[in-house]
Amino acid sequence: MGGGGTFEVMARIALNGRLLVPGKLEGIGRFTLNTLTQLVALRPDDAFLLVVDRPVDEMFRLGPNVEVVRIRIPARRPWLMRWWFGRPLGRVLRQWKADAFVSLEGPLATDMPADFPQLTVIHDLNFEHRPEGLPQRWRDYYQTEFPRFAKRAQVLGTVSEYSRQDLARTYGLDKGAIEVFSNAADDAFQPASLEEREGARRALAEGRPYFIFVGSLHPRKNVEGLMSAFESYRALGGSWDLVVVGVAMWSDDLPALSAEMRTHVHFVGRLNNADLVRAVAGADGLVFVPWFEGFGIPVVEAMACGVPVISSNVTSLPEVCGDAAFALVDPAQPGAIAHEMHRLELDSEAAQSASQRGMARAKTYSWAATGAKLNKALNTLLT
Repeated sequence: MGGGGTFEVMARIALNGRLLVPGKLEGIGRFTLNTLTQLVALRPDDAFLLVVDRPVDEMFRLGPNVEVVRIRIPARRPWLMRWWFGRPLGRVLRQWKADAFVSLEGPLATDMPADFPQLTVIHDLNFEHRPEGLPQRWRDYYQTEFPRFAKRAQVLGTVSEYSRQDLARTYGLDKGAIEVFSNAADDAFQPASLEEREGARRALAEGRPYFIFVGSLHPRKNVEGLMSAFESYRALGGSWDLVVVGVAMWSDDLPALSAEMRTHVHFVGRLNNADLVRAVAGADGLVFVPWFEGFGIPVVEAMACGVPVISSNVTSLPEVCGDAAFALVDPAQPGAIAHEMHRLELDSEAAQSASQRGMARAKTYSWAATGAKLNKALNTLLT
């Protein structure tokens, strides 16, 4: 507070809120929402400007010290992204007299001077290592612009030690200069009661126990491998169903399934947060076997609910799981995945052990800790 009881703003911080879209929060959007909520609460004497490109929902206003400005964009295309993060955003930041820009999804304000303080988080480099899953125009955008963002940011962050090493190796950066801001599970992800689990089974799997997958139906998520593994699991005598939560990113194609498999595989699309919590907490196991992940937030959410996890043994996932997974498997081996799914159904003692380890592991990640670390990095940026 300044003299005479007037409010004195310590810093003016602009925030990239482009991914805060009601009903469409994916992993990076949820990271943005949870982390910025923590950051705003930790800095009540600062002024924040949330810059968006769509109408903003009240749930995304973050705090009383946050203004919102919308820069309209007719569509989200690579050339329009370059335009949006260029002159229009630069004009807004200059008019508002911003002291810094925080972007938790990669892109920076390209029309600002090189010494203007900017912090960004690049979650992973899947577009460098598995570009075949992206349309050419987006592949070109990511591969051209993101190395520039990584080198231009005064503070560069990512979400796992794996991604930190990958960024340093791929872009020739100093690993020690890259911060790690981990994902976490929302507090709503808690173990379900027996009654709640039975309700989830009725709602999603015709009353049967089920495995769950959560994520976009993108080639790097290995949904086809999961379907192959599930079919092999059923052939082994497995009786549980599979619930798939998510939507396609670049096409509407879904894996081809036999008539028998269609009876036991349930594509439920994108769920709101409350329904997602119920679906995950009601599951008997998470099967998450992507080819590439920068973190893998569904793993931590399932663990927080006490749901045993079968996960890929590649990229960031062994790091995130620690010793808490029921099994780490090669995503290229559907038969091995099926074997672990069947073992999870049959071995209740091992499942219970994984459940307990998972709940303990999930507690090592928190949005409060991530927000505090981001706040510390922002202090460094501003000084």
